Amino acid sequence: MKLLAHQEVSKKFLLDKKRAILADQPRVGKTLPTAAAAAMHLPAIIVCPSIAKTVWQRAFSTINPKLKVTVINGKKEAQAIARCDVVIINYDVVQHVTPTIYNKFCTLVLDESHRIKSPDAVRTKTCMAMMREIERVYALSGTPIPNRPIELWPLLNGLGIYRNGYYEFATRYARMWKAPWGLDVSGSSNLPELKALMQPHVLRRRKEDVFTDYNEPQVSLITFDLPVDKREQLFDADALVENPNALMAFEGLAEVMKEAGLRKVKPATEFIENLLESNEQVVVFVHHKDVAAQLTDALKKHKPATITGDTPRKQRDTYIDEFQAGKRLVVIGNIAAMSEGVDLSAADTVVFVEATWQTSALEQASSRIENISKQSFRPLIYLLTIRASLDHNVLGKVLRKLNVIDQII
Repeated sequence: MKLLAHQEVSKKFLLDKKRAILADQPRVGKTLPTAAAAAMHLPAIIVCPSIAKTVWQRAFSTINPKLKVTVINGKKEAQAIARCDVVIINYDVVQHVTPTIYNKFCTLVLDESHRIKSPDAVRTKTCMAMMREIERVYALSGTPIPNRPIELWPLLNGLGIYRNGYYEFATRYARMWKAPWGLDVSGSSNLPELKALMQPHVLRRRKEDVFTDYNEPQVSLITFDLPVDKREQLFDADALVENPNALMAFEGLAEVMKEAGLRKVKPATEFIENLLESNEQVVVFVHHKDVAAQLTDALKKHKPATITGDTPRKQRDTYIDEFQAGKRLVVIGNIAAMSEGVDLSAADTVVFVEATWQTSALEQASSRIENISKQSFRPLIYLLTIRASLDHNVLGKVLRKLNVIDQII
């Protein structure tokens, strides 16, 4: 298969640099050129989200059908990897790979590399150990900085771009200070210097840089006049913006937001049905599985494909293939299960019944409908909120955080 011109640039960049970050915006097309580069130096191991394993398997088959590709499913298979050209494994089980075989690989690909943002996480420690042992490391992420600069340290240190320790990095680039609750590393500092440090090792292109006819998405905030839970007044919107795991960190918040999501099911159903009347395909994102279940029931006459973390891989792949083939008009999925590594480009419309408060996940999810083969289309993104709600206020603040990301990459 012949790569597109900008993908040939990506392939050459990775091969020349050996250890680098391909940070093109989501849907520009990072998988195929990376697979092509990895195929030049085998054997290779690909670490990716579970949902993306099939995508990588197809990519290598496209590049060279003769390659022997092994897809790892589960702990036992991870502990007994046999010799082959390409190993594809998900982040959830990568820690079970026997360390003694790390140096048997010539190339390591870290897909959605922002998943190794926490230095204390087992997956992060494992991937950093792999990076030390494997000569070529290609890190891929359309959003390499999910929330704040401190989350770059594991990747930059593992690649050898920044060789000093975590606390040195936190002091210099994350404005670390001793807060009443402990060391606070949520800030940012010396961003021009950090950008200059990364620049030789990062290739990042926006959609409009690659596609001359690209149109920015049309984003619409749809507000419903529904009751606002009084408990929402107990939470500080600014504090929620600063905490990437707000739903888990603030007691009672997850339940409040889940109930808000359930209240939106009825008006959201009417809104989605209006879109479906024109026979257009629609991608619907939610956060909670209960919201997905109720929406599925409410839209059952349209036979929606529903994908959550509980959906078996084979069933999930079937749903996506059917949607892409036009056999289903609507797919409903929770953001955690469908925001990465999924091609839903048959649709031009995305509806967030529940939107994430993380800028990276929001961008990743909405980019599922984009594809390098689509031309002159303008994606439609609808964010459904309750007027004057906590969700409505936090979303506005969160979106402004994209300015910090642009300063670094």
